[in-house]
Amino acid sequence: MHKALRSLFVYLFIVSSLALPNAVSAADDVYYARCNLKVLKGNEITWVNWQSSPSMLPAGTQFKITNSGGDKVTLTDAKTGTTYNLDVGASGEQFLEKFVSKKKVSIDKFPEKVQADIKAGLPRAGMTKEQVYIAMGPPAYTDGKNKTNTSTYKDIMATNLWVYERRRFGKRIGIEFDASSGLASRTEGVWGK
Repeated sequence: MHKALRSLFVYLFIVSSLALPNAVSAADDVYYARCNLKVLKGNEITWVNWQSSPSMLPAGTQFKITNSGGDKVTLTDAKTGTTYNLDVGASGEQFLEKFVSKKKVSIDKFPEKVQADIKAGLPRAGMTKEQVYIAMGPPAYTDGKNKTNTSTYKDIMATNLWVYERRRFGKRIGIEFDASSGLASRTEGVWGK
């Protein structure tokens, strides 16, 4: 009897030690949308971040990355199970971080008006870079000319002029930030202003 209990204890110890690393790695696969993600037809999300997209996934949406290879990633919405194909623009975790974060993004710390603008995807003069980024996502260009496909989140946040593509052959959206305050000082081409 004593030998049977000892065997059972050893068996349970081995099973639980094998299950624990899997539980930790499953938690490592959880990401949150760093910003509102613009979704194109066919559940495509791209680094160009077209602002005229027909739908948007809100900042803070929980994802599991189910397939990652090169500059393409598959995101699975934790609530709905819907999959999205993300064209990151470049290969590497540092570029993926423009779109998702291991840390949950919350807009609750911002004033109600700013929260409403973020939910609507609208930048406004007076918003911080963080607030504009959460509302709009990564720009297609920084400083008016530099493509962001190979820029990191930190690279983008260090610049003061962000340019977004509305749609192919359409007017672009520009956000200029005051270098000293870091606040949006001018927005151009924004719908719903």
